[in-house]
Amino acid sequence: MFKIVILRANNCTVTICRKIAFGKLNKLEFLYELFGKLVISQAVYEEVVENGMKINAPEAMLIKNQIESGKIIIKKLNQEFQKKAKLLENIYASLDYGESETIALALEMNEKDVLIDERVARNVAKLEGLTPKGSLYVLLIAFKKKKLTEKEIKFLVTEMTATKFRLSSEVSNKFWQMFDELN
Repeated sequence: MFKIVILRANNCTVTICRKIAFGKLNKLEFLYELFGKLVISQAVYEEVVENGMKINAPEAMLIKNQIESGKIIIKKLNQEFQKKAKLLENIYASLDYGESETIALALEMNEKDVLIDERVARNVAKLEGLTPKGSLYVLLIAFKKKKLTEKEIKFLVTEMTATKFRLSSEVSNKFWQMFDELN
């Protein structure tokens, strides 16, 4: 069974404005170790790879290579869930199509969890009965399973915030508290 993973962390510097947090940080390998093959929607592919290639975003080529190697799978929504994605995008003005497609894809594949960082998208995912997990959650799991060291976690969080990954002080404090409990 695949896990649905939206590989975007935030709206910044696009791939035109869309970055894949772990792709940008060149840390996709531990995602495969944790989740196996990763699935993205067609819209996420277009935003991250196709648009990223136009501006020579390094993570676009990295993701493209991972798709070609079969580690990341692009899944096109069936017609019913394409309509669902459009409906979500129309109802929630600040939800972009990649996020709405990812939520619809999780629903289509009967997945419960979805990796998504954007606050609006997380809220919409919850309304749709999904359990959103974020990039920081993935770091905690990777640390717990000894895929990343404490030093690597600290480095990755620093890099994520340096690349405009928005992190409120409340979320940051909660993350470090959970991290300390695992440590």
